[in-house]
Amino acid sequence: MSEVPSTWNEQRSVESFEVDMKGRLKPHMLFAYLLNSAWKHATRAAHGYEDLLGRNQMWVLTKLQAAITRLPAWGEEIRIETWGKGIEKLCALRDFVVSSADGGKLVSATSAWMILDKERHRPLRIDQMSFPWKPGRNEMETRLEKVPALEKSESRASFRAVFSDIDVNEHVTAMKYLQWIMDSHEPSLLRKMHLSSLEISFLSEAVMGDEVTVYSEQRDGHELCSVRRSADERELCRARLEWAGG
Repeated sequence: MSEVPSTWNEQRSVESFEVDMKGRLKPHMLFAYLLNSAWKHATRAAHGYEDLLGRNQMWVLTKLQAAITRLPAWGEEIRIETWGKGIEKLCALRDFVVSSADGGKLVSATSAWMILDKERHRPLRIDQMSFPWKPGRNEMETRLEKVPALEKSESRASFRAVFSDIDVNEHVTAMKYLQWIMDSHEPSLLRKMHLSSLEISFLSEAVMGDEVTVYSEQRDGHELCSVRRSADERELCRARLEWAGG
């Protein structure tokens, strides 16, 4: 195997089916871009899906944070960089930068991942993982604590997990939760505002056929959201959102 780069770089062009009615990249598609680049880097380093499957293990995303200066537009060429910056407790930390063709920074993001035993669903120690870490490059501080719980929330919308929402681990894909959260908002808000900051904690898994409900409340100048399975009120994820005009 050739040497694994410490920073993974890739170029993408924003496609027509990835944008909203204003021609902006949909936030959940941005999320998909980041996850895909992370998977490619991990696979190159022999820590990808197939590698872990052979050891009866799997990656799970536990946290994602993003600061969005501008969502790229339909047809825009962008560059994605990602790198692993180290290990904290049981989590591998990974940062991202999305830039425009002229080098302007569009998005900064950070994430935390665990490796689980597929049978017991217990996290495994990863401090001995061989990987080209870049501990000196810190795009954003990764906050491992969960997004705060909602206190006085109201129900916004309900959705059902269908076949196309399911990943190879037979769970709802991580980006789908963000799509549900975005779709729970009024179109009038989504037309005039854009997501400028996102923090999302993944707490449990939904599977095909689950009905979920999105709850929301305003607190301290931002919005808190919770996605819960309707049948038993189990909380699947929490998010903290900030919005900006345009």
